[in-house]
Amino acid sequence: MPRPIQFGANSLVYCVGDKADRIFLLQQGRIWLRHVDIETGEEKTDSVGAGEFFGIKPALGRFPREEDAQVLESAVVLAFSPPEFERMLMSNHRIAMKMLKVFSDQLRRVHAHVSSITQTQYVKPERGLFEIGETYMKRKRYAHAKYIFSRYAELYPEGEKLEDVKRYFGALGKTPPDADRSSASIGAAPEDEAPAGDSALQVDPDLFARFSRSFKPGDIIFSEHEPGHTFYLIQSGSVMLIKNAGQSERTLDVLHRSEMFGEMAILDKSPRTASAFAINDTTLFEFTEANFEILMRGNPQLAVKLLRVFSTRIYNAKRRFMVLTLPDSQAKVADVFLMLDETGASTEGESGLYSREFKVTMDDIAHWAGVPLAETKSALEYYATQRRINIYRDRITVKNINDFSRIVAAKRVGG
Repeated sequence: MPRPIQFGANSLVYCVGDKADRIFLLQQGRIWLRHVDIETGEEKTDSVGAGEFFGIKPALGRFPREEDAQVLESAVVLAFSPPEFERMLMSNHRIAMKMLKVFSDQLRRVHAHVSSITQTQYVKPERGLFEIGETYMKRKRYAHAKYIFSRYAELYPEGEKLEDVKRYFGALGKTPPDADRSSASIGAAPEDEAPAGDSALQVDPDLFARFSRSFKPGDIIFSEHEPGHTFYLIQSGSVMLIKNAGQSERTLDVLHRSEMFGEMAILDKSPRTASAFAINDTTLFEFTEANFEILMRGNPQLAVKLLRVFSTRIYNAKRRFMVLTLPDSQAKVADVFLMLDETGASTEGESGLYSREFKVTMDDIAHWAGVPLAETKSALEYYATQRRINIYRDRITVKNINDFSRIVAAKRVGG
């Protein structure tokens, strides 16, 4: 059971960097939350009133506190362990839905900050969808192009590229089936694995049979830039999420049975930010905003899982923004290792308490740091010559993680 705790005026409930093992509900009094704005670097203060929760995201995402929580006047708070908080949410789906919408909005804002640093330009959905279709035509992925152009004609019946779409349809009708490279472009099917432990999510297949949809290997489930009106839970098979980047594609994730995707679009009605493909024979439960709450009520653990997902995504996006704002490649690479260490993406090495082994490659580091591969390689080799790291084919060992903490701290202060 959550227990009440009394705090005196000017005391601290927690500080930046503390382990987040509890979630708080203010019963009486007033509390300020002080944090540094990731975009401006200025300190900001938010006020917590009676009846409001605070300290949620770090506890659910299992990362350090990002703010100071200071008591302004004598206060009483209820302290929930993460399991206690999750049980409370599962009995009140309306609170969970409210939190999901807030978290979704926060994630969108942080992604906008990251895009401003990486100079990712906004593309109108109509134009973006058409350009993806053209790219698929050039690559002879004709089934994928047909899906895209069909969606364009459906969504934009008076679109500026409609005549081009009709011309492409004419060309598609003359294309021999054996020339289509759509299925081959997705790659080999991985093992159909389900998440382990509390990340697994099961629903009653009989109850939700009417929401079931089947896809064959290589089928597009949805495309980047389409409006997002549906949310998916994988019943069987595997799904690949892909981000289009000009003439290339980058794999964001591979999902398996009991995992979900597309949830952000259904919460804030925004265009899809990635494309989803079936890797093998795949069956999905497809939900809309209208039946989403039905799923939530029948499967309250879904709300908990979604909140965990959003908590982690918000933290990762904020940390990546902090990495990108550092002044040089060496500092960015060093901060990537600190980010991975904070999120637990490491195993303790053999050298001692501060040694870390990261299961990452140079390509991974370059992506997270927002630095070209050649510059990333140069920075890593610099740290290797200083004997701060050892580089292997599939992993990188940091000999003393505190060295990188000092390097990054000095760069943030001195620029």
